[in-house]
Amino acid sequence: MFSRQILVVCVAALLGAAATVDRAEATCVAPGIASGRYENVDPNTRSITTANLQFVCGSRHIDNGDGTYTLIHDADPHWTLRLWGACHPSDCDWGTTRGQTDRVGRVLATYDQGFARRSVAVVPSRGNLVQLVVTSHYTDGRATRTWSEYLRLQ
Repeated sequence: MFSRQILVVCVAALLGAAATVDRAEATCVAPGIASGRYENVDPNTRSITTANLQFVCGSRHIDNGDGTYTLIHDADPHWTLRLWGACHPSDCDWGTTRGQTDRVGRVLATYDQGFARRSVAVVPSRGNLVQLVVTSHYTDGRATRTWSEYLRLQ
């Protein structure tokens, strides 16, 4: 009887641990928008031509000091966003910035380009499309400008 109780406790502990791992991994899923490379639906755009969106779970290892490590899932979930704008002869790389998902599923990020601070919102749309909304706040006194583009997952 005693060994059966130990077996039940061990199985319950293992199932509980497995459930904990599943929950931790399940929380590390990109909300609403697929990671990948997106291209503007308008091949003749004079704006953003390409976006690369990647969701980063942010899992990290902590050294326990005894030769073992603890894996923490979902420690710092965020997006990386890299944009390219239409330039000649080749597109201009805006670089990579960090983004966060807001309550309604948009990815929000900011680019500081010196002459302008650009707020970028990536909004889920139908199918494999996202709407990219860019608001430029200029440092030289020009009026704030907002525009949007649709990009398709490649």
